[in-house]
Amino acid sequence: MYFLLLLIINLEVNSTVDSVVIYSDRVSVTRVAHVYLDKGTDIIFSGLPGTIDDASVHIKASGLKIGEVQVKMGYEKEPHPKVKELEAKIKTLEIEDRLLSDEILVLKDKEKFLQTIGVSGPDLISKELLTGKVSPESWRIGLRFMTDELLSAKKRGAEIERQRIDLGEKLNAARRELNDIRGIVENRKSVIFDCHPEVAKTYKIQLSYILYGAYWRPYYELRANPSVGRIDISYFSKISQRTNEDWDDTKIVLSTAKPALGGIAPEPAPWYINLYLPRPEETIRGGRADELERLAITTVATPEVAKAPPAPVEAGISIIYPLLGRYVLKSGDPEKKIQVYETTLNTEFEYFIIPRISSLAYSTGKMQNNTDYLFLSGEGSTYVGDDFTGKTYLPTVAPDESVTVSFGIDDRVKVKRELKKSKISKGGLFGNKTKYEFIYENSITNYHTKEIKCTIVDQVPIPQDPDIKVNGVKFEPKPTQEDKDLGVYYWQMPISSGKEYKITISFTVEAPRDREIEGLMP
Repeated sequence: MYFLLLLIINLEVNSTVDSVVIYSDRVSVTRVAHVYLDKGTDIIFSGLPGTIDDASVHIKASGLKIGEVQVKMGYEKEPHPKVKELEAKIKTLEIEDRLLSDEILVLKDKEKFLQTIGVSGPDLISKELLTGKVSPESWRIGLRFMTDELLSAKKRGAEIERQRIDLGEKLNAARRELNDIRGIVENRKSVIFDCHPEVAKTYKIQLSYILYGAYWRPYYELRANPSVGRIDISYFSKISQRTNEDWDDTKIVLSTAKPALGGIAPEPAPWYINLYLPRPEETIRGGRADELERLAITTVATPEVAKAPPAPVEAGISIIYPLLGRYVLKSGDPEKKIQVYETTLNTEFEYFIIPRISSLAYSTGKMQNNTDYLFLSGEGSTYVGDDFTGKTYLPTVAPDESVTVSFGIDDRVKVKRELKKSKISKGGLFGNKTKYEFIYENSITNYHTKEIKCTIVDQVPIPQDPDIKVNGVKFEPKPTQEDKDLGVYYWQMPISSGKEYKITISFTVEAPRDREIEGLMP
């Protein structure tokens, strides 16, 4: 037995991140190492992030018998590149500050010298002038030179002080960042396990584990083309990676699974109520807290790495999206936008117009998801052609479902509202009513090269006082839909290319003669 133990050696292997499965709050990482083995060996994967979930570590190697797996704490043999970068930055700032400090000393010596000349200057000037050795003009030039030099030294000194204050702030920020990051990035783990090969050859060893600090979210670019009745939709993932591990040349799979929610459905318990009685603090600490901790541990499920072809694949109750190609994602970099899918969907465009409120026509498109992709809810940008029209939020759209998206304002549909008649009539000498008559005309003109569908909305006032009466409401043409309680009326119709559609609305309002109506006049 002692002889066999001597045959087992420690072998620290070089590994690379081959693939990752990114969830909404974590990532499953798979590392790969190729190792030649001809005898029993303790394999060591070192330099792994210290935030690895130890319980998630999994080893896979065809043809190898895997023994005990251990996860041990450790530290980087070499400083992490980010630590080196910050240390170099701090050193550069310190050198710059030292140079400025040295310049301050030189300026102070210069000021002392100039001030010394200033103290002895008056006596010397008097003697030189009396003996005629130096002309008054020469002394004036000399005095002007000393004054200019002294002012220049003081000005430069003030500039240096300001620069050193800025440098001090940068130095403090860099030192804080270094202190914050050093404990995180230099805190590493190693995975150690013994293995025994069946035959002497090169083995592919896969190490997988869970890390937190990575997530992905959907993002869309929707480009409307009303002239052909289509929307080009680009489905992107925005990936954030702060795992303290860089991914170079890595395959990426996105998953809609939510492992944090667990897989066990809750069970109902009796809903008891009672009069409040203060309880001892020890009972709260010892009972309920322990139960909550136990529940928190048992309800978290560990996701498994999914193998899938490069297309959306249903994996049980979730969907995975393998991304084509390989990618580089450095820990701490800004969000990376990667395209998941691109397609064109047939769309019914319609314009929503409320002339009383706005002279703008708002374009909407109703599109049907005729792809195999589940469009998850997420933010997006809308375009008409190449013109950016605004931001939007797309709800979850399953295959074969439809959704309506707003594409903003369309200048090729002109909206105009005119007050054709506004008349106020008093009720004669003995009348106690004032009558207001209004006629409005709405006109909508289609400057597109094809017919468009429109929903036009108009309103008549709704009295909030029994002494106010609205009568004689007339429309030409009549609305296709109405809500009299709210005073809202709808016209839904097509407008041909180059044509103008007009709607006339007339009504009267009566109110007490001595009262003013709020909100009536345009």
